[in-house]
Amino acid sequence: AWWDLLHYHLTVEFFPDSKTIRGSNTIRFKALDTGKRMQIDLQPPLEIDSVMHGAESLTLEREGNVYWVDFAEPVLKGTTTSIDIRYGGQPTESVNPPWSGGVSWDEDEQGNPFIATTCQGIGASIWWPCKDHGYDEPDEGAAISITVPAALMAVSNGRLVDVETESDGKKKTCHWQVTQPINNYCINVNIGNYVRFSDQYEGEFGKLDIEYWVLDYQREQAEKHFREVPRTIEAFEHWFGRYPFHEDSYKLVVVPYPGMEHQSSVTYGNGFKNGFRGRDLSDTGVGFKFDFIIVHETGHEWFGNNVSMRDAADMWIHEG
Repeated sequence: AWWDLLHYHLTVEFFPDSKTIRGSNTIRFKALDTGKRMQIDLQPPLEIDSVMHGAESLTLEREGNVYWVDFAEPVLKGTTTSIDIRYGGQPTESVNPPWSGGVSWDEDEQGNPFIATTCQGIGASIWWPCKDHGYDEPDEGAAISITVPAALMAVSNGRLVDVETESDGKKKTCHWQVTQPINNYCINVNIGNYVRFSDQYEGEFGKLDIEYWVLDYQREQAEKHFREVPRTIEAFEHWFGRYPFHEDSYKLVVVPYPGMEHQSSVTYGNGFKNGFRGRDLSDTGVGFKFDFIIVHETGHEWFGNNVSMRDAADMWIHEG
């Protein structure tokens, strides 16, 4: 509680063949009180290799899911500074996403890697080191840089600001920028043979940029079915006010699991059908008049991502 999270810069490379990841997280923070020991969360089997404060290597002590990080000198109240965490390993593999957290190392219908992260409940520290508590979101947003094989695309939160391809043409790094505060479990990575198409929603509060990221062979089907999105946003803006994350846009991203409310990167796996996985949950016929996943997960942009729980005991705020 002695430090306030200001910004994350998460940099991760995914290695599909070995199902491993390696990367870093630069955490900028402000000391609300003078402190010397910091708690950083990262769940086994992932391991932190080092934590740097400027040129100084900080001492580490692991206790289960927690690393205790000790500064050589106290960080004085009012100080703004940063630490750089290096980590890696083979992350927990999700066996039933999104209800179990971890990384899903799947393949699409054409045999291409189709990879996704999910971590609601279990915590973001299942795949990256962070301050893993709902009460403290990065006030100045996050930068997310993901390196993947060059034939693939990595989609994350916020807006895509750059794609860098290495000189040998084997890898690319996709740089995403989130300007708004974001809760940890909403930060996500989706990797696949994606193509993008876009739209603008003319809402009550101005133009909203909308992007759709789908697998290349799904584009024609998605262009028809995702017409559901503007009317969904129109309904929520009517009842609950402006879309909360105009600055970071709205994305709908196809994934290999049913869906999740990742802020400004809503994930979708409902098969381009109305209802929920081919069912009408209400048993009235009404459930087939809309796509449950688009409506439910988009609704989370208002409740869960904008109005958020301070503590996991109040998850009802998100799911109610």
